[in-house]
Amino acid sequence: MHAAPIIDGLYVHVPFCDGKCHYCAFYSVPYDRDLAEAWLASLTKERQQALEQYGLLPLTSIFMGGGTPSLLPPDQMERLLLSLRSMGQGAALEWTSEANPGSLSLETLTMMKAFGVNRISLGVQAMTDPVLSQLGRRHSVADIYAAVHAIQQSGITNWGLDLIACIPGVTERDWQNTLEAALKLEPKHISVYALTQEEGTRLGRDCEAGVTALLDDDGQLRMLDVAEATLSAAGFVRYEISNYARPGFECQHNLSCWRGNNYLGLGCAAASRVGDQRWTNRADINSYIAGDRHQDRETLSPITDAVERLVFGLRMSEGINLDEILRITGTVQTPQAVIWEKNLERLGRDQLLERLSNHWRLTPKGRALADHVAVELMP
Repeated sequence: MHAAPIIDGLYVHVPFCDGKCHYCAFYSVPYDRDLAEAWLASLTKERQQALEQYGLLPLTSIFMGGGTPSLLPPDQMERLLLSLRSMGQGAALEWTSEANPGSLSLETLTMMKAFGVNRISLGVQAMTDPVLSQLGRRHSVADIYAAVHAIQQSGITNWGLDLIACIPGVTERDWQNTLEAALKLEPKHISVYALTQEEGTRLGRDCEAGVTALLDDDGQLRMLDVAEATLSAAGFVRYEISNYARPGFECQHNLSCWRGNNYLGLGCAAASRVGDQRWTNRADINSYIAGDRHQDRETLSPITDAVERLVFGLRMSEGINLDEILRITGTVQTPQAVIWEKNLERLGRDQLLERLSNHWRLTPKGRALADHVAVELMP
């Protein structure tokens, strides 16, 4: 008899936003109070069903993303927080909420802190008004400083910024200035994501029409190298390809997901992984409200599970332990296990990976070619 899987992570997708940014492909809808009321009622039902199925969860992390959770007014935010707080019994809980400048008030932050939210991820993206406008953001630099001041006033000390790199027209000097301005705000965590062309976005359409051209691979690598040099010099550790943190302030929720741990998703478009089962709630708020939630349910094979643990694990600076992955996924005696060992050794000879004791991790050269490394480990 197999032990019940331990679900230590909870992800809640809050789908509301105040408008689509030009690059955003995440599911979201404009905030409407009545729609949000119906969504909250459906979320409460899904939460109750999860409690009946799994019981109280030994949570170590809750992550509220979106969309823009900070758009919810105080009364609706209070009900959301109250509902989530009763789901787990973790002793050392990291509770993160994404937020955007311009929609984050001290009142909401104070309420969040009172309910247990102790980490904020602030979607800054850029530090000049022209670039914010170019990206389709609806906040200003003044809003960024006001939001950071409100976070500091609330007493929440663990907070970070999201930045976008490789924006067309932004020079290396401009990007350096952005990083230095972000550092002056004294966050504990900084995420740096390269701008990418996503289907269905305004940026994607502009790229296809030839209106906009993204940086080539060499240009992207130069910008990401500037980020690593600047943030490392300031004492930040690049603990994952796109994420930097002061030591001890790594995002525990994301680390848990990258390590292949179990997490439960609530809300439309929320993904879950429990044991060998993975599913995603339908990305349609009206279907969600009507009770039609699940699509793309998948049973992970041991080989698929192992591949994902290898690929996502290598994104982290801690790297991977192949023997442990083979043991966890039950793939020790498979022919693929031998192939992985040989491929890791070959990537090591190519100086894309390095071996430290029983761990493999990407070298600086390997981080620049992480997608190539991932392909080499596919069955």
